[in-house]
Amino acid sequence: MTHAFEFHPEAQAELDADIDWYDDREFDLGGRFADAVRAAVDAAVEDPDAWAVWPGWEREPLVCSKAVTGFPYRVVYFVQDDSLTIVAVPHSKRRPGYWRERVSR
Repeated sequence: MTHAFEFHPEAQAELDADIDWYDDREFDLGGRFADAVRAAVDAAVEDPDAWAVWPGWEREPLVCSKAVTGFPYRVVYFVQDDSLTIVAVPHSKRRPGYWRERVSR
């Protein structure tokens, strides 16, 4: 089932900053990173239950994550009222769980 989706404002700002960071590198990595994130978001929107629940997350709404292919990032999201909210696109090895307060109850 396809869901509507939105980015939490802080998640969108962080994603934009990461795209800019990659754009400052050679070979237009910002565009490739943005495309890879969008592909992960599309997969989560298409089938949000297909991806793993965040380790140790035990409350509603359930928070899941989908890896971003080719980059060390994940799309972290939850579904509530048939809408998927992306709460973060964090680097896989930095500051785990910093986004937890963005999840509505």
